[in-house]
Amino acid sequence: MISALDTDLNAAIARKADLEKAEDKAIFGDGDLAKVRAAISNCNSEIGLLEKAIEGADARRIEAAKNEAAADIGALGKHAKAKAAELSKRWRRVYELIEEMRPELFECDALKRSIGAANNTFEGARRSDLMINLNTIRREAMSGPRARTPDRLSTPAVEVDKVLVSFLTLGGMLDPRARARRQVQIDAIEIKAAGHHPQAEG
Repeated sequence: MISALDTDLNAAIARKADLEKAEDKAIFGDGDLAKVRAAISNCNSEIGLLEKAIEGADARRIEAAKNEAAADIGALGKHAKAKAAELSKRWRRVYELIEEMRPELFECDALKRSIGAANNTFEGARRSDLMINLNTIRREAMSGPRARTPDRLSTPAVEVDKVLVSFLTLGGMLDPRARARRQVQIDAIEIKAAGHHPQAEG
């Protein structure tokens, strides 16, 4: 609509320019001056009406755009609230899973320590045939498919995922050998930071 009004306005402005040239000629006796001036007056009125129509149409267009934007924001707000409710439900499920897992870890630790003590007894009695490989048990129990890590994952989520996966792998959080290696690395870092050289000590 605004485009059509602009076309009409441009045509009226061009017509007025032609009439103004005709007015100049009529002043010098070439044409009917009164008739030309009446036509210019009508053209001015038409231009005024078209400009007001364009201004009104433009205002309505801006208002419609504002209403559309407000509707989009409202829809986005509803979508965000729905996601917030889903997030709350997911966090609650994470909490429940962690609390469900902790007692299982406690029981696993108690059983592992008991089997470890039994292994020490078997070793002392030279009955290695009775010893139980705790790593084999954990590896077999924790084998299976793993969920794929999403490409777009926040840094905190990546770190937490690494910790969770480490529970499922040998050399991870539950492996005493891994803790020993980490302690050696920490000791080496502390020695280096302190400027000590073990070979030179003593």
